[in-house]
Amino acid sequence: MKKKARLLAPAGDMECLLAAVSAGADEVYLGGKRYGARAFAANFTDDEIKEAIRLTRFSGVKLFLTVNTLTKEKEMDDLIRWLVPFYETGLDGVIVQDLGVLSRCRQAFPELLLHASTQMTVTEASAALFLKKLGVSRVVPARELSLVELNRLKRESGLELETFIHGALCYCYSGQCLFSSMLGGRSANRGRCAQPCRLPYEIEGGSSDVGTKKKASAFPYPLSLKDLCVLPFLPKLMEAGIDAFKIEGRMKNAAYVAGVTALYRKYMDLYETDPKNWRVDPKDWKLLEQLYVRTDPGSGYYERHNGQEMITPGTPGYYGISREVSRQAFQVGNGRRTQRGADFSVFLYAGSPARFLARCGEESVCVEGPEVQKAVNRALTEEDVKRQFSKTGTSHFYPENLSVELGDSVFLPVSALNDLRRKGLDALYEKLAEAGTKRAASVRLAEAAPALSDSSQREEPIFSAFAQEIEQAVEILRCPAIRRLTLSSDTALAQDPAASFWQAVRTKKETDRAFSLFLSLPVILRAYSKPYLERLARFLDTQNGALVDGFLVSSLSGLIWAFETGKKVSVNHTLPVCNRETLALLLRHFQIDSYTPSLELTRRELDLLPVSRQERLVYGRIPMMVSANCVRKTAGECKAVFSQENGQQTNRLPKRYFYLTDRYRTRFPVQIDCGHCMNTIYNSVPLSLHLYLDELKKSGAAALRLDFTDEDQTSVRQILALFTQNAAPHAFSYTTGHYKKGVS
Repeated sequence: MKKKARLLAPAGDMECLLAAVSAGADEVYLGGKRYGARAFAANFTDDEIKEAIRLTRFSGVKLFLTVNTLTKEKEMDDLIRWLVPFYETGLDGVIVQDLGVLSRCRQAFPELLLHASTQMTVTEASAALFLKKLGVSRVVPARELSLVELNRLKRESGLELETFIHGALCYCYSGQCLFSSMLGGRSANRGRCAQPCRLPYEIEGGSSDVGTKKKASAFPYPLSLKDLCVLPFLPKLMEAGIDAFKIEGRMKNAAYVAGVTALYRKYMDLYETDPKNWRVDPKDWKLLEQLYVRTDPGSGYYERHNGQEMITPGTPGYYGISREVSRQAFQVGNGRRTQRGADFSVFLYAGSPARFLARCGEESVCVEGPEVQKAVNRALTEEDVKRQFSKTGTSHFYPENLSVELGDSVFLPVSALNDLRRKGLDALYEKLAEAGTKRAASVRLAEAAPALSDSSQREEPIFSAFAQEIEQAVEILRCPAIRRLTLSSDTALAQDPAASFWQAVRTKKETDRAFSLFLSLPVILRAYSKPYLERLARFLDTQNGALVDGFLVSSLSGLIWAFETGKKVSVNHTLPVCNRETLALLLRHFQIDSYTPSLELTRRELDLLPVSRQERLVYGRIPMMVSANCVRKTAGECKAVFSQENGQQTNRLPKRYFYLTDRYRTRFPVQIDCGHCMNTIYNSVPLSLHLYLDELKKSGAAALRLDFTDEDQTSVRQILALFTQNAAPHAFSYTTGHYKKGVS
């Protein structure tokens, strides 16, 4: 029998939590004042989180706490201590982005469910299986995956899958966005995204810039995706075997939570009970459209890879909710799930304490009140007592059965009856809210990450360089100071086996025994990347492939594949290392050669991590976004058809750069990668730390890396001379990123 999918609703505050539970959510996710990816939501105080745990447990609803931000070294111990009281209260699980946090939670809280956030950018089964080994029970895959890919991921990993069904969609693969961080210091990875993707941009760089601008004018917000709504094809998702359906919206109000949750609950239940007659009532569809939607709702990536139809054609601001729509939303969401029926029994005999017995399910409580008096004037009647004990109001119970036993001519003040009722119902709630949640008060806190071996000998770092294009690589090979060249694997595979480049690499290796050649894998690898990786594996068996010493990897998927080749592995900043625990975990499982820490760390924070394996990025355009969607296609310049089966495109166009121009006339290069049907949006100016070169040379880092993306050969020569020969700086615009200030 197929397992029923669970409905997971958001809660930005206590009112939203009550709305979600009342509307029929099976699970609720919420965040505290810290460590969650929605820092600008109201969020919950520590006491409110504990009460939320008790309320959801009482209501038979699971509660998951979002701890889905990257965590810095100095924050790690505090985060674990912060989680202790919630674990003891009975928290069901946490949603995690940071691998170090995942590792510490597994050690400290053995009974806690661990869910991998969509911020982990899980795109295929090998990454999911690795997380399963670490104790993850559920994965929230990248929102870009198709229904075909989700089916395959479920089948190959055996893990629970949770997918988004309603709400806002990011343009970038979650966990790969630095746009807000680099432009304004508000990091999406730290829950403070300023959403620059919702601003207007012009697209330039097509077959003719004038033509491109004209075609793109219908889409002035090319990075703003339509909000997701799967209700029209909900049965397809239910048949796919997905375990949990997630509604986005911790920044939205209780009316949204109540209405959206109730409507999806209604149609999930309807399909379970009567699939042949399943259809959406137009009145319900109209209500759903009025609950916080940007222009028209869309179907997301479930049945397409990208396209113009996914982009908001108008201003991407939310419509407000009218008072009438709000009323309707609460009306459809009023399911009384926050109250439970109970059996009440009241015993009143003169000379004995008043007694109240309340039973709900298998649990019962009996409480006593003041001594019952003989009536002097009017005696209590059974109707009097029933009237007072039926007044449960907003308490957690309502009477399903109510019996009263009265002695002859008894009296008790109404206030005493009310106190007895409240005392009994509070006691029953406490018992049900805590049932089965007794965890040891002395939670075994995980020890800090083990001391990682770090070279005490502070030698000057070597220089390494990355090249996107072969002309850049040739220029790098001419620089004696560069000890490691990393070349795009796409570029390497595109070279003729007899190309002069390969001979130049051989010559370099013969004259400089310390020189090494690495290849960089694509940031995103999906199930359809398998033929590409097989081709790359075959290349390694060739004469030129033997020249490759290792791989620069940008994801868990890439790390797992590269490690299995037996070559050296260097971890790029797109697989972020922000704390020692993350590095320790990677070293335990993969024996990595080197790593480039997160670009959101300051120089002081970089020094808190082991430096002997560090490769610090000192020059290069920072990738601000990596997306499955395509500005070339939005501009009407691409008619290619992408195959989800083998990752191939018909009518494939050559790789080139487009540009996004913002309202301040700042231009952001966009690398259009048709080979993997992927866009990378780069910062308008490169990172350059040449002013801190002396300091960096004394840092103890293993290497200082220069990344070249769209630079011509002259620019490459100038930058190499600036860093490796202390040449006088030439005039160019640059940023120092977060090296000095960092992000909060």
